Amino acid sequence: MASKQTLIIEVKLSSKQTFIFQSLLEAEEGLAVMRCFDPEHKKQQLWTTPDQRGELLEWLSTLPEAVEVQLSDEWVWRDARSNGGVV
Repeated sequence: MASKQTLIIEVKLSSKQTFIFQSLLEAEEGLAVMRCFDPEHKKQQLWTTPDQRGELLEWLSTLPEAVEVQLSDEWVWRDARSNGGVV
């Protein structure tokens, strides 16, 4: 079975910007899925594939400064059925 990997990029985003950011991301059809990770600390997660990492980072760099997205972490999560869970 091929390894199914998910790249998770954690970002900090003000609560005021969350809606506009999510709307912009949805317009990118399949680039990533946004997940609210820690609303108290304004942390969101973007779930995508390792193959789309470059495209996602490029897209993030094109956002207007007013959106104020800060990358804070990233890691690869593997389906536990395909050799080991979190990497």
